[in-house]
Amino acid sequence: MRTLRHLSYIGTTIFLASTPFFAGCTGNIADGDDDDGSTSGSSGGDTGGETTLPPPDVCVPGIPATTQIPRMLNRQYENTVRDLLGVTTVGTERKAPAELLVSDFEGPMTPPAWSIYQDVAAQIAKEVMAGPNKSRFISCDPSAAGCLEETIQTFGRKAFRRPLSAEEVARFLKLGQTTPPGTPDEVAETTLMAFLVSPSFLMLPELTTTPAASGKGIQLSSHEVATRLSYLLWGSAPDDVLSAAADGNQLQTKEQILAQAERMIAVREKAGPLVTAFHRNWVQMDNGSSHWWKGDHDTDVYPLYSEGAELSARAELDAYFEEVAFAGGSFDDLLLSNVAFVNKDNAAIYGLDPSAYGAELTKVELDPAERPGFLTRAGFLSSYSGYDATSPILRGAFIASYMLGANPGPPLPGATMLTVDGDFTTQRQYVEELTKPANCAGCHAVINPPGFVMEGFDAIGKVQTSDPRGGAIDASVTTNTIDFGGGKVKEITSPLQLMQEIAQTPKAKQLYAQAWVAYAYGRDPNGNDKCLVDQLDMKLSESGYSVLDLLADLTQTESFTTRVRETQ
Repeated sequence: MRTLRHLSYIGTTIFLASTPFFAGCTGNIADGDDDDGSTSGSSGGDTGGETTLPPPDVCVPGIPATTQIPRMLNRQYENTVRDLLGVTTVGTERKAPAELLVSDFEGPMTPPAWSIYQDVAAQIAKEVMAGPNKSRFISCDPSAAGCLEETIQTFGRKAFRRPLSAEEVARFLKLGQTTPPGTPDEVAETTLMAFLVSPSFLMLPELTTTPAASGKGIQLSSHEVATRLSYLLWGSAPDDVLSAAADGNQLQTKEQILAQAERMIAVREKAGPLVTAFHRNWVQMDNGSSHWWKGDHDTDVYPLYSEGAELSARAELDAYFEEVAFAGGSFDDLLLSNVAFVNKDNAAIYGLDPSAYGAELTKVELDPAERPGFLTRAGFLSSYSGYDATSPILRGAFIASYMLGANPGPPLPGATMLTVDGDFTTQRQYVEELTKPANCAGCHAVINPPGFVMEGFDAIGKVQTSDPRGGAIDASVTTNTIDFGGGKVKEITSPLQLMQEIAQTPKAKQLYAQAWVAYAYGRDPNGNDKCLVDQLDMKLSESGYSVLDLLADLTQTESFTTRVRETQ
């Protein structure tokens, strides 16, 4: 049996290595002139020369350069083997496939990554052929005449996201023509493994060479558009409906694409994970330098804090972002919705009776004046606090930097170790004194005000009206140091008012639109995409424009259906 598996590695290399797929990467690469004879500038990064695009605050009409052979991200691999083969865990430890792969990386395939892909594919093929999901790969008797060829064509269509050529079918059939021959089941298992290690499976190739009607770039085929749609919205292979549209060449107009996009977005169980993953990225949970989930809290000071409460806070934010989006919510609603998700572990933090809830999260509505938006949820408030006290600096820096786009600059060396003596009755008084020196005051004029507004919540996110130091909470600020737009002095007296100001701030909407474009298209902000960011920015200010409307609009751009290759 090991010989057949070895042949699947060799066979795949022999009949597919003539394509450039194994040079594929998860980001942009330089691969020569466009097939229509045009050239394009770099979208950033180290390409061996100077970048030609201006900074991303300037709109430059055009199509960003992209690789024609992107590799699946690990989460996409995991979703794909789940949807095609019903596989969610593998191996004796029953781990998700993505847990076994090398972490996502850019650049050519490396020997360690390739070895692991082979090992995971072998395990998946073995378990599928021996388990209840066998029919998802092969539904006929492998020993019957024509069964294997039919399987190669039908499963191959799903795995490669396009029909296989006659030459490809013939090459897969050769895997069973060994001496000595394997059993029909062994040949079928080896064939499945060969599919799972094929570059046409692991990559998302875009090899069409038809010039776009606009005269710029290359028009993607309907099969390539279907792949882009499915991996953008679902992070997985196209379903039967989308595949049928691709086979009928019905993904060439904006209207055709929008119809499929809206259908797919409506499937919450498949589009929901994308919405959740994006918002994690937007609020910096994917940023290893952020403070999300980095510390715990003193249970003597905060007896409601527990490991279960933190786990619930994590799950709550995922549920919150998904619910706001699929309830038709807008950008404003992300900052203002009073929806929350509670269970027995975190209910008391929100002032609710924990005995009324079980282990599962339950959707509730909180006081909209007291708990507007995700920044008043326990997950953020707890993450951006200290061990035994709130941190107006951490909370304020997050809001100023990531919500409002301010750049207060890095802290002074050793700033986190500074303390100040005095008789302070509130944490705010302490922070004001700590940041009073001239070399601190400039930056903290931007950082402190939004942090002070959030002082009505303690270090684990519970409402507090008096400070643990003994004084009354003062959450009012007067500021002209934060750019809410218009350059006016703002009198802010509550978290609700702060969230309302952020929701109406042009920079906040622009940052949100930019984050969506970069995340959805898998590339750094650039001048070409800035044109789309500007369009989405304007729409975010329109009444009734929802998060899901924005998601659909991401499929309506010229750059979504047209490819321009990067040059050195």
